[in-house]
Amino acid sequence: MAELRSRKPKRRTVFKVLSISFLVLLVAVVALGLYVYKQSVGHFQLRRLSLPTRVYADFVPLRPGVPLQADDLLEKLDRLGYRQSESIRQPGDYKRDGNAVDLYTRAFRHPSGEYGAQQIRVGIKSSAIESVLSLGSKNPVDDAALEPELLTSILSDQLENRRPVRLDQVPQHLKDAVVVTEDVRYWHHPGVDPLGILRALLRNVRAKGVAEGGSTLTQQLVKNYYLTSEQTLKRKVVEAFMALILDAKYSKEEILEAYLNDIYLGRNRSISIVGVGEASRFYFGKPVSDVNAAEAALLAGMIRSPNNNSPFANPERAMTRRNTVLGALLKNKKIDQATYERARSSPLPRKPFQGKTGLNSIPYYVDRVLQEMEQDYGIEDVKGRGLQIYTAIDLSAQDTATRTLQTQLAALEKSSPILREHETPLQGAIIHVDVPTGEIRALLGGRNYERSQFNRALHSKRLVGSLFKPYVYLTAFEPSLSNQNITQATLVSDRQFTLKRRFADDWTPRNYENHYRGTVTVRTALEHSLNAASVRIGLACGVPAVIKGAKTLGISQELDDNPAILLGAVGIPPIEMADSYATIARMGARVPLRTIRFVTNDRGRVLSSGSEVQAVQVFPARDVFVLVDVMKGVIDRGTAARARGLGFKNIAAGKTGTTNDKRDAWFIGFTPQTLALTWVGFDDNAPTGLSGSDAAVPMWARYMNAVTAGHPNADFAVPGGISFAQFDTTSGGLGTELCPRNLIVNGAFKSGTEPGQLCPLHAPQPPPMPMTDMFGNPIALDTAFGTTTDYGYVPPPVTPVAPPDSQLGGGTFRTDTAPAPVPQPVPEPAPTPQPEPQPPPPSAPQPSTNTSAPPTNT
Repeated sequence: MAELRSRKPKRRTVFKVLSISFLVLLVAVVALGLYVYKQSVGHFQLRRLSLPTRVYADFVPLRPGVPLQADDLLEKLDRLGYRQSESIRQPGDYKRDGNAVDLYTRAFRHPSGEYGAQQIRVGIKSSAIESVLSLGSKNPVDDAALEPELLTSILSDQLENRRPVRLDQVPQHLKDAVVVTEDVRYWHHPGVDPLGILRALLRNVRAKGVAEGGSTLTQQLVKNYYLTSEQTLKRKVVEAFMALILDAKYSKEEILEAYLNDIYLGRNRSISIVGVGEASRFYFGKPVSDVNAAEAALLAGMIRSPNNNSPFANPERAMTRRNTVLGALLKNKKIDQATYERARSSPLPRKPFQGKTGLNSIPYYVDRVLQEMEQDYGIEDVKGRGLQIYTAIDLSAQDTATRTLQTQLAALEKSSPILREHETPLQGAIIHVDVPTGEIRALLGGRNYERSQFNRALHSKRLVGSLFKPYVYLTAFEPSLSNQNITQATLVSDRQFTLKRRFADDWTPRNYENHYRGTVTVRTALEHSLNAASVRIGLACGVPAVIKGAKTLGISQELDDNPAILLGAVGIPPIEMADSYATIARMGARVPLRTIRFVTNDRGRVLSSGSEVQAVQVFPARDVFVLVDVMKGVIDRGTAARARGLGFKNIAAGKTGTTNDKRDAWFIGFTPQTLALTWVGFDDNAPTGLSGSDAAVPMWARYMNAVTAGHPNADFAVPGGISFAQFDTTSGGLGTELCPRNLIVNGAFKSGTEPGQLCPLHAPQPPPMPMTDMFGNPIALDTAFGTTTDYGYVPPPVTPVAPPDSQLGGGTFRTDTAPAPVPQPVPEPAPTPQPEPQPPPPSAPQPSTNTSAPPTNT
């Protein structure tokens, strides 16, 4: 018995263990409480004091000559929250009178100055503003403008539109409507309402489902600020604990103000509407202080399911829900019977006129804005900084880009079962650049932002194919880079050859359908994107020199010293291609592309201005002008001639691109004012069967027809040191009266390099070919046998089994000084350009960001 007693633990030991356990548990609870307190209070205070960074379209000056149609002006006013009225009495009123619009503009502050409120009449004629007159004096007004339009605001990881308001700016009937709808005992519980939880539990049991929630306004705010929407017991416990802490720390008014500024109340296209301040602007076109009882009830009724209860999406459901809230206000004696009856009989707000359905794509543009904020301003995270970012977006162009891309892709899919039945939808990208300034007017990185946020215009490294060739030809035109005297009239061999390489497989660049044209001019080689001829020119210049030229123009991707790069076997994001081609369109003057015009801080001080960026001449203007002159022929008679058939009439230059197995279709074309890039392909890098001519050129032509309508048909300015000469595009010689007119081109040459001999094919008595020509006109770029190249040894042909030029080395080229064989006439190609061939590269992951690939033939 004594032994049994000795085995029992002593009371003192048990008490000691229990005491220690209790103290450990107490310390753990206190530590957890302090941690949660610090996290909840600190985050709440930070969120309350944080100001959203806002991204705007820039202001619209209202003065004669500004391109603007009456419908576009009315839609702009609608989006800005102006109200149509019979009389123009206060800022924000407008009415249409035939081809004129009377309006009372709002005052606003902009980095460029102060703009006051004015009553004006805007007269519109021929898609442009004709006059701006004061409504009172009828005198011309020269300083009227519409305020910048908010594109989005950024306070969290989501793009959203929000206008924070103070609680004293919110009418009492809106505060009451929210409280009686979401938390009728809000002013009486400590952050968690046991009675509300019990009431919700009983109703849910009767309904055999979730018919009512038991969360208070404070708990909803906690969930929005700190937690996720997952329905777990752990989250509900933490939510309740944090709600008690916030209710103890802050006043009911402070919590309600935060809640009203953080409610999700639907979507404006693809951007969330957050807070009653923005919601009142979007749904009613007025500040929240002007919201009446019916409108307050409508907003409060939307909180539980904003998209389903939207007056624009489901008016009948919105009406029922609004009237339910009005009944709750009447029951709780927050409104009287007369107000109730008047509010019940009032109509729902009309849906804003939204003809520009393509503005759902604005987040693609904002992606670029944020990219520039990080790259150029060193601000990686703009959330909550209160910055004001004014951009160069053209909302009409952004809308046109979206609708053009969606329409064209749908038409391509309709015409091809292969495209229609592919696992993923056909995708595309459009970038629109204002050439003189380098500002991006529109940017579209995919077909539908809500379905895919991957921005192909910025982040997809797709093989560029023949888009790379202008870098080859521009390098060739500059002797200091190429060590060659090459002009657009220089002759080059377009016969098939094989490059025998020492440390890699032999490579044979192939033309489309293995069709080779013999000896052609450089101009013809680029206009028709002839691979064999282009590779010869590139190797004559040297691959490193071509890479240097591409880098100078604006390509930042790593480029391998590999002959395949001459045909675009490299992955480059579309934004870089647009950047480098914009340098070409600017005659070699480099201005980095940008979307941002001004950035101001939360006090309105200008941090930076895009006007501070100055162009730098990085390539001789004469060389670039000669290239642009040749690229004009790509649209007039080459691989992009389809653009003319689709009605694009203005002077323009450009280049198509098609990659291996027709996986990517590209076109970049530009006028002196406007550059546009179009790309079509699959995210999984599967073949589309479409060439640049088939897919990208029609999209470009339809887009440019829309955005350049009314623009003057201006030619590119001719820099100093340029001369023009008419030459035969088959022989490279000066044109004669016997040359067919369709073979004669008035081409640009650096002064002193014009062809010096008559066309030998059509002269009455063909002149003897010169022994030498210091400017290389005509020059036959060909291959020397039995030489050692940078890539291996080029052996002479063993036996003449095939035609003499079917097995040519591709490493060392020379300028022939012996009499060259007289070239034979080249038949004029068919009006519709042929697509460009591509050997298949390996499949790339989805989305494609492949930067290395086998040689590309285009």
